[in-house]
Amino acid sequence: MASTQRKFPTNICPTGRTYKPGRLPETSFEARNGAVSFVQYGQNFVNAELTLDFANINDAVAGQILQHYESVRGDDYVVFGKDAGLQGLNQSLIDEQVVQNGKNLLRWRYSAAPQLTSVYPGVSTVQVQFVGVLYGS
Repeated sequence: MASTQRKFPTNICPTGRTYKPGRLPETSFEARNGAVSFVQYGQNFVNAELTLDFANINDAVAGQILQHYESVRGDDYVVFGKDAGLQGLNQSLIDEQVVQNGKNLLRWRYSAAPQLTSVYPGVSTVQVQFVGVLYGS
């Protein structure tokens, strides 16, 4: 089954965003005398994290986010853009860190189901969490 890009819903501007660039994959070995050696596997950062917060949005808009989550199946991954989840970021930050981290090899996947909190009737707050994984294809 081929993977499919699922663009994050457009024109829903996050009110908060948290980004962690991930780290280089490595394994440590500790000798009996306590000496530690590290073996690094590759040069691409993996397991980057992106959290988007959408505070006090209309329930219909919250529903779009939930529908998007439900549409991502199997090997699918999420793509972002200036109008899709990354509004308000400087273009160089989008290009260099969020979108092309891992030399443009990272693919964003939901790391957990969206969390929806009802603020009052018709208004909700949604938090979505993603992990950037390095595909081996």
